[in-house]
Amino acid sequence: MTFTSSAHKGTTAPEVQSGTDSRTVESPDAPYRSLSKAILFQNMDQHRYWHRVAPMLSRMLSDGKYNIDLQYRYLCLYSQLVIPTLGPFTSRGNDSGFYTCTLGGYGPVELSQNFQASGSTVRIAFEPNSYAASTGADVCNRQAVHAFLSNLKLLDPSSVNLYLHHSLNNQLTLTDAEEQQLTPDDIAKFEVRTQNIIALDFTKSGIVAKEYFLPIVKSLVTGQSVAKICLDAIRKSTSDASLSDLCQLVEDHIEESDTPAAFLACDLVDPSSTRYKIYIHDSDVALSRAEHHWTLGGRLQGDDIARGLDIFRELWMDLGIVEGRRSPPGTSAKHGDPSSLLPLMYNYEMKPGHGNLKPQLYLPLTGVPEMQVASVLTAFFDKYGMQEQACTFTKNLQSYYPGCDLSTATRKQAWLSFSYSAQKGPYLSIYYHW
Repeated sequence: MTFTSSAHKGTTAPEVQSGTDSRTVESPDAPYRSLSKAILFQNMDQHRYWHRVAPMLSRMLSDGKYNIDLQYRYLCLYSQLVIPTLGPFTSRGNDSGFYTCTLGGYGPVELSQNFQASGSTVRIAFEPNSYAASTGADVCNRQAVHAFLSNLKLLDPSSVNLYLHHSLNNQLTLTDAEEQQLTPDDIAKFEVRTQNIIALDFTKSGIVAKEYFLPIVKSLVTGQSVAKICLDAIRKSTSDASLSDLCQLVEDHIEESDTPAAFLACDLVDPSSTRYKIYIHDSDVALSRAEHHWTLGGRLQGDDIARGLDIFRELWMDLGIVEGRRSPPGTSAKHGDPSSLLPLMYNYEMKPGHGNLKPQLYLPLTGVPEMQVASVLTAFFDKYGMQEQACTFTKNLQSYYPGCDLSTATRKQAWLSFSYSAQKGPYLSIYYHW
C-alpha cells in the first residue's frame, strides 16, 4: 500500500528442532526449520529477514495446501532471490536514518493471502532496495528493482515478461534528469520516496509477477497529477480505444470525487494479457464513500456491481469498520484516534480487449480487534461456500502471531480487499502487518 510500516522487534531465530520428521504434516513450518539448517546468509540483515518472515510464510504455504515441493521452492525463492534485495533490516529503535519503504508489513516486506471458493493463494510484496537508498547514493531507490527483475527472469523466464517494466518505468517513475532536479527541500517533503513495488503471487501452477509504479515524487517534479501520469501511461501503452474510454471514466470520477490517485499496477506478462489497475485512496472513511467508489459515482451498473455492493455492505457493517477522517500520509496523529488509522483504498481494473471496469475495494481493518475480524470472516466463509476456510481461518491466524493477544490487537490484519463476479463469487484478500 502507500503508507509506511511500523517495524517491530522479534528477530531472534527460533530453535530449529533436529530429527527426521521435519516434513510431516504435523509441523506446518517444517520446511522453514529444515531450510534454516541448510542456508548460510551473507550478513545479519539477511539472517533477520529470513527468521522474521519465513516462519509465517512457511505456515501460510502449508495452510494453503501447497504440495511439499512448492513449499520448499517458494521458501527458497524468498531466501535466495528476495532477501538479498531487501536492504538493511530495520526495527523499532534502530531505523533512524534508514530508507523508509511505503509498505506496511515488516520493513519492505508484506505478506497477504487471497481467498475464494477455489482455495487460497499466498502472496508477497516487497520493495527491492539496498544500503545505497539509505546513504543517499540512490536517494529515491531507483536501481534495485532492475537487478531483482533481471534475476527473476534468469531464474524463471516463463514467470515474467519485462516489456511493460521497460516501457512504463520512465513514464511512471523518476528519470535521471528528473531526479537531478530534486532539491534537498523537495526530498524532505516525502516521508517515503518509493518508486516501484514488486508482488509475487505464489500460485499452485507457478509465479505470477506484478509491478506497482508510484509516481508521487515524479508528480512534484513534472507538475502533473499522479492520476494524469498513470492514465496517460495506460493510453500510450495500447492502441485499444476502449482502454482510453475507460481511462476517461476513471479520470472524471477522480476529479468529481476529489480523491487522489496513488499508483498504477500491472501484471508482468504479455501486454495483451495484462491487467492495469489504478489505485486511489480516500481519507474520508465512510460506507457512503465506499458505495460511491464501487459504482464509479453511479457509472458502473449491472448484476455483478449490484450483488457486490450488497455483499461488501454486509462485510462493512459486520466488521465494524472504524469510520472517520484520516490524516494525510506523512502526518502524525495520536495513536488510537480514527485519524491515525488507514484510509479507504480502491482500484479499478481494466484489460485490453475488455470494455469494462472492475472495481476492488480495500476495507481498512486497523482499529478493529483481530478476533472480531476473524469471527466475521469465519461466518462469511461459511455463508459463501468456503467451508474449509471457515473451519481453519481463526486457528491459522493465531499461528501467524504466536504470543500475541489477538483479542486486543488491532493492527495485524491491515486491509481486506474485496471484489466480486458471478462466475467466481466473492474474492477476498487479507494483508498482514507485524
